[in-house]
Amino acid sequence: MSVQGGGTAMEPVCPRHPDRVSYVSCQRCGRPTCPECQTPAPVGVICVDCARQARQQARPVVNRLGFTSAFGKPVVTYAIIGLNVAAYLYGTLVLGSSAWAAKWGMIPGLNGELGGAGEEWYRWITSGFLHFSIFHIGMNMLVLFQFGSQLEPILGRARFAALYILALLGGSFGVELLASSGVHGGASGAIFGLFTAYAVVLYKLKLDYRSVLTTAVPWLALGFIVPGISWEAHAGGAVTGTVVMLAMLHWVDNRQRARR
Repeated sequence: MSVQGGGTAMEPVCPRHPDRVSYVSCQRCGRPTCPECQTPAPVGVICVDCARQARQQARPVVNRLGFTSAFGKPVVTYAIIGLNVAAYLYGTLVLGSSAWAAKWGMIPGLNGELGGAGEEWYRWITSGFLHFSIFHIGMNMLVLFQFGSQLEPILGRARFAALYILALLGGSFGVELLASSGVHGGASGAIFGLFTAYAVVLYKLKLDYRSVLTTAVPWLALGFIVPGISWEAHAGGAVTGTVVMLAMLHWVDNRQRARR
């Protein structure tokens, strides 16, 4: 005698896919689960329904720094990279590179205000998504992925997003404070904030932070040597990243002491 899906009455079928016979059972609920519905578990496999239920019931994991860890893919890092790529395509293909730089770039002293912060305050943000060449955005996105995928799980998604945004604004402030001319743009100001924030994390954990500094310092030094690199944004982002990370750690330490 046959049943719906093609299996016999004695053959176990996957509840989510009745047309598939499966002799593998979920370790939690005991129901048959086909390969598409199987999720690896410490012992055997569980079905997607039990996996979803386990995630909902799982308690947040607090790491050694006192932050709630973010598991899974670094979605905020991916989102920032996606926004930068989308901005680059829009700027180069729709606006044109010159018009894009003029509309989005950070221009010190524009309109006698802080980088156009009067009527054009948006430049403090848009300049962080302005890139002048495919090499420029390629290098920045590579480094952003490297450090973002390390920091986001440690800090949690909300804190990582806050760190990136504040470092971006710090880079813009560095341009306004230290630069006197030119059009400045790029994600490197925010990325330098990630550099120094990660170094603070390693120092707090008593791990070797010198490798991060040996990567960041040459990049910062190049800004003083190679024309066209905004060392002002790098400096502003680096200082901001350090301050923000120290403030986050201080806040977590105070919260932990208050609970004792």
